[in-house]
Amino acid sequence: MSTSSDKSQQGEEVLYLPAIVEAAESSPAAAKESAYTIRKFLSKEHLTKPYVQYNGVMLIRILSDNPGKSFTRNIDQKFVQTVKELLRVGRDPSVKQILMETLANFQRDKADDENLIPLIEMWKKEHDKMVKVLVSTMCPESQYKH
Repeated sequence: MSTSSDKSQQGEEVLYLPAIVEAAESSPAAAKESAYTIRKFLSKEHLTKPYVQYNGVMLIRILSDNPGKSFTRNIDQKFVQTVKELLRVGRDPSVKQILMETLANFQRDKADDENLIPLIEMWKKEHDKMVKVLVSTMCPESQYKH
């Protein structure tokens, strides 16, 4: 159950999105700072604030298109690790869904962006693990056919 305080905080977070996008587009240094800020939005410290994590994923989607590579070049190993942790321990289904959709879109549509290769490779491995868990849960006897 969300309180009016939660809703006002969520509204405040949304107000910052255009400013972050505009800043990231303005210079390479701003794009780097945006990547750092987004990584913080996706971190464990925001597990109880799924709207912050959701907005972080939305920013990744937006900024990977515009300014594009000047943003994605700042997706470092810490960023990839933070996304991986969110995939594994994130509690909010809407955050998990948009994150998986975003990563699948990157795999399909942005494989030519060399800056996204570590993120896409992590996604492939995590996705394969998710599929294996799902299959073994749905068909336990399939485990013994190897």
